[in-house]
Amino acid sequence: LLGLVQGDDFNAGRRPVVAISNQRLADYTRKTTRTVTRCLKKLVEAGILAYRDSPTGRRFVYRGSGGVAEQAYGLDFTPACFNLEAFKQQADAFQRRLKAEQEAKRTITRCSRAVVDMVTAFGPDFETFLKRIEAVREWTEGDVFDRAGRIEQIYLDAVAAQQALNEEQMSCAGDIGVIPLSITTHPDFERSNDERTCSNEQETEFPSDNGCAVEMALEKEPCGGRTETQRPRRQADRAGEADQGGNGLDGVSIGLIQAACSHLQAETGYSFGNWQALCGASDQLRILIGLSQAGYQLAVERQGRYLAAACLAVVAEKALRDPQQISSPGGYFRAMIDRAGEGKLHLHKSLHGLAQ
Repeated sequence: LLGLVQGDDFNAGRRPVVAISNQRLADYTRKTTRTVTRCLKKLVEAGILAYRDSPTGRRFVYRGSGGVAEQAYGLDFTPACFNLEAFKQQADAFQRRLKAEQEAKRTITRCSRAVVDMVTAFGPDFETFLKRIEAVREWTEGDVFDRAGRIEQIYLDAVAAQQALNEEQMSCAGDIGVIPLSITTHPDFERSNDERTCSNEQETEFPSDNGCAVEMALEKEPCGGRTETQRPRRQADRAGEADQGGNGLDGVSIGLIQAACSHLQAETGYSFGNWQALCGASDQLRILIGLSQAGYQLAVERQGRYLAAACLAVVAEKALRDPQQISSPGGYFRAMIDRAGEGKLHLHKSLHGLAQ
């Protein structure tokens, strides 16, 4: 119907009318006339159309020399013009609800897969959480938001049980008492360089003929002395390396991560177009692989948020492609952080392998 209305008829002072019979409309849409009549009635009830038929029941539009409709009878779109703002609000509300439902469905899928991975990694002790999730999925009384909230709470309970199990396994019960050894730690090389004085500032003893020591006066301002402005610059360089992950991100770009993690982006709906987007999705990716907030925060403190987020995306991508390959994604992630601390992590090779 909108295709049969001229665009100028929607201007102020004019009336957008479609002059077409129900039979001709049924032929265009390949429907019966009864179906067309029911659809037109619903449009009238929704406030989009209005019947404006002639006294004889005919529908026609008579236009003058200027193209303005002098007489117009048929299906009138004037109510839609008055209710346009209300329709926009309804459309926006529908879009917001649709996005919220999609996010709730992603939460259900993400938490369910995380619990399945926990059952695979830690044995039948976690099957009770999986049974609870299946019961919530079969629950028909609530909507998708209620199911998402219940399943997310079940996942949080499973994470708490996993942390309690890890603490129990790492307990110090049964350890023998030993005498601590005093180990002399080597000083930081760069800090030692910062604190070293110029060669002109060192005290030097020269032997004399009579065996007496000669005292050498120190200069107030040593030649070639290092200024204090150099120290904050070196500290800033260290902070930048910690934020970017030091040398662990050599050869790694955000475009390479985006190309390598195609399955992960398609599954979660995220797009790793920049580093901020990747770091912003870290919380959801952490939940996907069953990693605790404390574990991820420790990795950020050790290697920086960029390297931690990149390792998180690689682990999640591998777990999605082949769940049997990684039995414990959280342990795999911690091992990558440890290798990065030892300087043995080659993240660019893993990303190139996933991108092929």
